[in-house]
Amino acid sequence: MIETKAQAEVLTLALAGELDVGTQAATSARIHEALAGAPKVLVLDLREVDFLGSTGLSVLIEAQRAAELRNTVICLVADRRATLLPLELTGLTTMFPVFRTPQEALRSADAQRQQAGVVPRVGADMSQ
Repeated sequence: MIETKAQAEVLTLALAGELDVGTQAATSARIHEALAGAPKVLVLDLREVDFLGSTGLSVLIEAQRAAELRNTVICLVADRRATLLPLELTGLTTMFPVFRTPQEALRSADAQRQQAGVVPRVGADMSQ
């Protein structure tokens, strides 16, 4: 299940269930559809994801490459072991800013948008 929510120049996609080979095509298509609108920030909310497999991680990496072409920052929201552990073990927390809540991600997005014309390459922000 994927839920979309837009706020200013920030688009949030809330993903749920399993991110694996069975959901790869639909999830990837939905992310690319969101990126086609060229939001400044795309927040992928993974809090309701129960399983993040290697195929799901590949979807995130592919999304990051597509986002860079559109000058869009992707932020992840993850607060559970099912999503945080795979992200940490694969080093993807250095590719994506990771936050524990959507509110933290939106605050960061606001700060990033205030830096006119600059898309920051931010590491993980798990200290909050």
